[in-house]
Amino acid sequence: MTSTDNNRPDGPNSLSRQTTKLRFGPFEVDLRSRELRNRGLKVKLEQKPFQILQLLLENPGTLVTRTQLARHLWPDLHVNFDGSLNTAVNTLRQVLGDSSRHCRYIETQPGAGYRFIASVEEIEVPRFVPVSDGDDSVVVLPFENIGGDPETALLADGIAEDIIASLSTFGRLRIIARTTAFRFRVPDHDPVTVGNLLKVQAVLAGRIDGRGGSLRIAAELVESRTARRLWGNQFHCPAAGIFAVQREISAEVSKALIRSVGDVPGKLLTKPDPASFEAYQDYLKGRYFYNRMTEEDLHKSVAYFEAALAQDPRYVLAYAGLADTYSLFAFLGLLPAVEAHRRAKELALAALRIDSELAEAHASLAGIMKLFDWDWAGAEAEYRKALQLNPNYAAAHHWYADFLSASKRPQEALREIRRALELDPLSLVINMEVAWNLYMARDFQGALEQSWRTLALESRFAPAQHTLGLTYEQLGMHEEAITELQNARICSGDHPATLAALGHAYAGAGKHPEASEILQELDKLSQRRPVSPYWRSILYVGLGADELAFESLNEACRERDVWLVWLGVEPRFDRLRGNSHFQELLRKIGLDR
Repeated sequence: MTSTDNNRPDGPNSLSRQTTKLRFGPFEVDLRSRELRNRGLKVKLEQKPFQILQLLLENPGTLVTRTQLARHLWPDLHVNFDGSLNTAVNTLRQVLGDSSRHCRYIETQPGAGYRFIASVEEIEVPRFVPVSDGDDSVVVLPFENIGGDPETALLADGIAEDIIASLSTFGRLRIIARTTAFRFRVPDHDPVTVGNLLKVQAVLAGRIDGRGGSLRIAAELVESRTARRLWGNQFHCPAAGIFAVQREISAEVSKALIRSVGDVPGKLLTKPDPASFEAYQDYLKGRYFYNRMTEEDLHKSVAYFEAALAQDPRYVLAYAGLADTYSLFAFLGLLPAVEAHRRAKELALAALRIDSELAEAHASLAGIMKLFDWDWAGAEAEYRKALQLNPNYAAAHHWYADFLSASKRPQEALREIRRALELDPLSLVINMEVAWNLYMARDFQGALEQSWRTLALESRFAPAQHTLGLTYEQLGMHEEAITELQNARICSGDHPATLAALGHAYAGAGKHPEASEILQELDKLSQRRPVSPYWRSILYVGLGADELAFESLNEACRERDVWLVWLGVEPRFDRLRGNSHFQELLRKIGLDR
């Protein structure tokens, strides 16, 4: 029997067999996972129609005969397949919103076959090549939990996180951040391959086995280019002795790196050990749920951070974690800004009273000064202090970039956010924030391209869909903007930000009844959860109701709404900038510079 591949019409227009993701119109196809998505939302497509689509996409503009399709779909059958083929093609057309009479994608050649007539684009899978080369750079992979115990899994991640934090204090070393590093788990990924992919000089990998209250830990540092072992060791300790092991691994790895790359500025900083192993476990659980960033998980993170503090009232990292969580509550509209401000500031200051050299606490306090206090000079000083203490703190670079963007310093902002991306190239949040900073800098084409790069990582990531929709709107592509913002609305679960953005886009497209309907939805939503008046102001501006927009902005100002920090640069407010009331608002927030 002739193989299926030999029946493929590999003409000059055929796409590379190595291609795994393709785009045409609003559709994306992942050939590896066999998924079809329409503007990021998964579309159900049965096996035979998908196989037809794949063969047509791999040969755009080329006639694929009915015989070739039959051999591709039913290679072992020798029966009349006409009815089944017609059914499969019709099903595919229905999913694509296409027709044989008015075809946009699939053209029928009567009696001969089919041709895919739309433009097909190979989606570039991000390579995440850092800005710098691989010199003086390290990735610490999550340790492999070879025993399979869930509690040990938390410890395995905690070891890697703490080593990342310790090594990050070396100024010249580039340490890949947790978000990116933790996407590559051993044994699913070979450490040397990961090192070459991320363009780092060395990779630290390890494994942990927890049994009977004791831990066996092994770790080794490998040079990416040569696979040469730079350092390795094994440790055996009781569970409570894990802190000493973490310190020893960090110290030994730093010595090996110094031998390899020469002297590096900075010093290895270690955090004080918590008073109990149980407090440490609760802290790790708090960080785990914080990183999931759903409303339910954030409440769980608060409970675990507080449990850690109940066992150790001087556990400084738990204070910083709680401060970040309460600030996030305000950003996500889960807690009134006044209450979030009070709790977050108390916690950040408590952390700094215990340890004035903790970069995380300085960055937390900087965010509070920026978001709630509108103390711009104080916030910048705290961000700079955090980055001085930990130059590899990707989140601090990201937050400082937002500060610079809101302060009308776009070039400095883009430098900082790109540094954050260099340190954490697989972070969805940081990838999206690159697009957000480009949007605020009025580089709408750049924001568009970066939004799509982010969605290539995760097609249902609502913040990237939201930024993409805003960008389309500024480019005058109103229907595309509405579609993307409708996707963001679905994927965010009707978050007020996406509702307001959708309403504004409706108004810009001349669909005022739909925009007014969104305004009513925001009113209904406010009966169940806090809805920032800032979002109403966005909608009112779109509708041309300037007086109502200013009423909402004044209310947001009284409430110290965290989103007001963007008022000085947000393009959707451009129409109001010449108004004296708007200038007075900027003065109150400290953005009139």
